[in-house]
Amino acid sequence: MSVLSPPKQAAPPQTPAAPTPMTPEMQSLLEQLKDIHEPAPIGWWPLAPGWWILAGLFIVLLFAAGWLFFRLREKRRRNLYRAEGVRLLKALDLGTPRVIEEINLLLKRVAVATFGRDTCGPLTGQHWIRFLESTTEEPMPESARRVLLESLYSSTSASRGDLEVLREFAIVWTRKHQPFAEDTAKSAPQTNPVEAKHV
Repeated sequence: MSVLSPPKQAAPPQTPAAPTPMTPEMQSLLEQLKDIHEPAPIGWWPLAPGWWILAGLFIVLLFAAGWLFFRLREKRRRNLYRAEGVRLLKALDLGTPRVIEEINLLLKRVAVATFGRDTCGPLTGQHWIRFLESTTEEPMPESARRVLLESLYSSTSASRGDLEVLREFAIVWTRKHQPFAEDTAKSAPQTNPVEAKHV
């Protein structure tokens, strides 16, 4: 036979405790409390160190870009004579009589623009050819050398192939010639009036 336990009685509902009456000290402490204030928003000034570094890099890059632009523009302006020389050489008709003289004249004009009239103006013959070869890494082909030495001021005419070789050398020289270094300029080939014969 089972023994039945008496049913559990529900706990009586708890009533909230009555508020404690405020003492004068508690009242004065409450009066000292102030409302919560949000912090002021962070301003953009003064800038953080990272922004100063970024601004400095930007200014340096701006000056570097300006310097590079002016440097390239100056180099292009200084080399305009090269482009003009190449254009004039390509425009020559190799079928016209005495085209050798025109090629030689264009080479002289480009050389005078770079090295000055005193350095290369009086050069002729072998001295002129040595000067052309000393100012570029491209050697003059033998056929171009022969045309300058044998046909420039003589009545013999050069073949079309030799003229094309000479013009091609003149174009390459106009594009790639390099000014002398200071010490090399003093030892540039010179001629005296006796040697300055027609080529």
